[in-house]
Amino acid sequence: MVTKARLKRSAPELRREHILRIAQDAFMEGGFAATSMSAIAARVGGSKATLYKYFSSKEHLFQTIMETTGAVVLNKIGKIDPSRGDVRSFLEAYGSRFLEAIYAQDSLDIHRLVEAEGIHFPEIARIFFEHGHNRVCAQLAECLSQFAHQGMICCPDTLLTAQQFLGMISSDQHMRVLCGLMPAPDRGEIEAQVRHAVEILLFGLRANRKD
Repeated sequence: MVTKARLKRSAPELRREHILRIAQDAFMEGGFAATSMSAIAARVGGSKATLYKYFSSKEHLFQTIMETTGAVVLNKIGKIDPSRGDVRSFLEAYGSRFLEAIYAQDSLDIHRLVEAEGIHFPEIARIFFEHGHNRVCAQLAECLSQFAHQGMICCPDTLLTAQQFLGMISSDQHMRVLCGLMPAPDRGEIEAQVRHAVEILLFGLRANRKD
């Protein structure tokens, strides 16, 4: 735990990380609109002037949280080398890691925040997609392009395919979890969900398909 006394003596980067953790909790509890820089400063134990040394605005602070969260999601997925296996194995591994990442509590909390306030604050929705989902889609599309270049799949639009695959594996189950209608699936349920989606996708991506 970072105490106020230690925080005063801490390096700037440690203090910045502490502010981000406190601000994320504040946003999740109170929402974006109702959470002010003054409220965050009070939680941190400093002044607004201290916050503004690190973040130029509440929007900047929120964007940094989204950037950090997006990086965590990508790290959880990891860099799976598409050249080291077949398409099925790659998609099953990638899809399972993606679902495990979005069902993590922090990810669910942020999704709920954006769902609740994105319509009133389009900028936070833009930040959420730019630093989260869009980056994951781009990473997966790049891997699909490598498979297509090797002639292993037929995929004229890799970005659209990546978007549809991620949507297919999350299905309506993710929305049900977000709404509190069911708990997050366990590893076995995640793997079964992904295998089913991969089976459907591969049928459409067959390189030697004859229409």
